[in-house]
Amino acid sequence: MTRKTTLEIVRLGHPALRAVSEPVTKTELRSRKFQKFLKQLAKTCKQGDGVGIAAPQVGVNKRVIVVNIHETSRYPDSSDTPAYRDIIVVNPKCHSCSTERTEDWEGDLSSNLYGLVPRSVRCTVNGLNPDGEEVTYELEGFPARVFQHEIDHLDGVFLIDRVERKETIAEREMWEKFHLK
Repeated sequence: MTRKTTLEIVRLGHPALRAVSEPVTKTELRSRKFQKFLKQLAKTCKQGDGVGIAAPQVGVNKRVIVVNIHETSRYPDSSDTPAYRDIIVVNPKCHSCSTERTEDWEGDLSSNLYGLVPRSVRCTVNGLNPDGEEVTYELEGFPARVFQHEIDHLDGVFLIDRVERKETIAEREMWEKFHLK
């Protein structure tokens, strides 16, 4: 008998991606079952070569994100960024977003789509770590973008909802061919 260590990533069109996720209670967070889920979610992010994943992307509408910023074929420019490895945030809230915004490419593990998405350059995210302790992240640049993207998933918002210039939406193959530097 093999133990399942990763979770199935749901695809765009799955109802979990458009639902608002429920907060995680402290009792739930302390449970062995939920702790196992957090580990599986982090492994799923790594296996998918993603820089982040949110619980709705595996069909679970709970307010949990994983951020794992590292150099990846999906985001080759991420090597210039401070590493945020294996960060799990429960009940994250994004606030103090800068009015300064920048547009950059985003993709998603739940689709084959990329698009230019405008986001705040800086933000603060707070929530709980897997041990239930409060955490705060002061973010700028690519890490701020990743955290904002993952928190959007918790509110049923997909990257294509944020794209202002719809003509930039592309499937991965075309994005790599025409837009990847």
